[in-house]
Amino acid sequence: MVIRKSKSTSKTAVVIGKLVISAVATVAIGLSGCLVGPDHIDPGAPFQCEWIPPLPPGVSQSANDSVSWWTKFNDPVLSSLVVRTAEQNLTLGQAAERIAEARATRGIVRGGLFPDIDGIGSYTRRKTSGSGNSFGLDNFNPPPFNFWSAGFDATWEIDVFGGVRRRLQAADADVDVAIEDHNDLLVTLQGEVGGNYIQVRTLQRRIEFVERNIELQAQSLKITEDRFAAGTVSQLDVEQAKSNLYSTEAALPLLRQELELAYHRLSVLMGEPPSDLSKEITPQQRFPMLPSDIDVGLPIELIRQRPDIRSAERQLAAQAARIGVAVSELYPRFTITGTFTVDSTRFSQWFTNESIAYAAGPAARWRLLDFGRVRSDIEVQRARWRGLVFNYQNEVITAAQEVEDALSQYRYSIQRAKSLREAALAARAASEISEEQYKGGIIPFQTLLDAQRFQADLDDQATAAEGDIYLAVVSLYKALGGGWIDPFAVAPDPTAVPAGEIIAPGSVDANADGENVEDIPLDDNLIPNIPEPMDGLLPADALPPPAAGAN
Repeated sequence: MVIRKSKSTSKTAVVIGKLVISAVATVAIGLSGCLVGPDHIDPGAPFQCEWIPPLPPGVSQSANDSVSWWTKFNDPVLSSLVVRTAEQNLTLGQAAERIAEARATRGIVRGGLFPDIDGIGSYTRRKTSGSGNSFGLDNFNPPPFNFWSAGFDATWEIDVFGGVRRRLQAADADVDVAIEDHNDLLVTLQGEVGGNYIQVRTLQRRIEFVERNIELQAQSLKITEDRFAAGTVSQLDVEQAKSNLYSTEAALPLLRQELELAYHRLSVLMGEPPSDLSKEITPQQRFPMLPSDIDVGLPIELIRQRPDIRSAERQLAAQAARIGVAVSELYPRFTITGTFTVDSTRFSQWFTNESIAYAAGPAARWRLLDFGRVRSDIEVQRARWRGLVFNYQNEVITAAQEVEDALSQYRYSIQRAKSLREAALAARAASEISEEQYKGGIIPFQTLLDAQRFQADLDDQATAAEGDIYLAVVSLYKALGGGWIDPFAVAPDPTAVPAGEIIAPGSVDANADGENVEDIPLDDNLIPNIPEPMDGLLPADALPPPAAGAN
């Protein structure tokens, strides 16, 4: 667009130059203005200096190293499930979109620091009525004419007291909150995958024990039936053997149902329809190896590591900024408005200097009477901030409780599992001895029946107790806030299995780190691999002494 010069062009240039200088000066004043309201400060939270002693075996307060914690189990299947969940989980996708939403909202708020400029343009063909004119003249019939107009309107609110900048601070903090909420969800999902995977392995082992005990009890039934046919025992022994066998078989459907439900949960966690994962998670003879050492760090490190605590802290920062937004309403608002157009009834004269029209100048608006609404809003924002302080402090001490609970669970799960392992081994030996003595007619069938029932019960308890150890470890890593690195993706350990690449358990030596397992003359393939002192994982004196008066 070229405007033809005229005699008054230099005057117009001077006026426009003055407007520009005035606008720049006003902006400079605004940018150097104060920020009303409080700045964000760390409110502090109570926490202990160290974890409650004694720590479980293999646990130390060295620097926390819980990133990619699932790789410490040396189980490629578990690693693959965790990585696939991070990549495909649908709820996590929603959390990622909330980050995008928060960032877009920040862009809207940031736009408030700059002027709004709207372009305008129009063309009108106009004719005035001759008989209905406002001049009261007869035979007044002016000819029709054209009207061209083009230009722009501009409005700029100068952020003198920092209300817009406080809104931007709140929006920045809201982005951080969305990111930390995403990270917290990622930690939760990884813990759920680990917990469900351990449940699958535990149920597979329990089913294996039940099937083995069914075989043993079926053999006892066959022996009893043969002896009944020979007339050496009564019908009572046969019926008791059948009752024992059928009651053991009745446990299988429930265990298989629980296993299928665990498969379904894992599928949904990975963003897939419920499916049968039995071909992917094939039964193993042994559980994954426990981490040889677990570094939990110090309690104060939770503030840095746990995303939920970081989210609570950023919520505080956002709310502190919103107090400043509310306080800024007590002060006047200053704006610069301007309009610049070129208007003409003749197209040939449209872009001449005589067609220029403009208006510009500052404006101010100040609430003089609002009957306390602004001050009440300030108090509302302050009350919300104080509530978030309590929320932040509660998040810190709750996080410490979760870690302490997981440490306690881990400590006593080890003790219980070791005792049950020894009891299961003794019960198995007693069952085998009872079977031989029953064949020789030394003991009654009831004694054999009791021994087999006791063995089946202890095998199941020992397997479940071993699973509890692994669940406690997963809970501990989850409580420490481990497993997140980037807000949108997990960077797995280089040794972890890439997403979608499944390595069958049979391709990995399940006993690679377990060659020192205690050699027992019984069939130990199905005995839970609770670490023994000679395994190097649990020193003989590592377990805390029983409390005074304990049984």
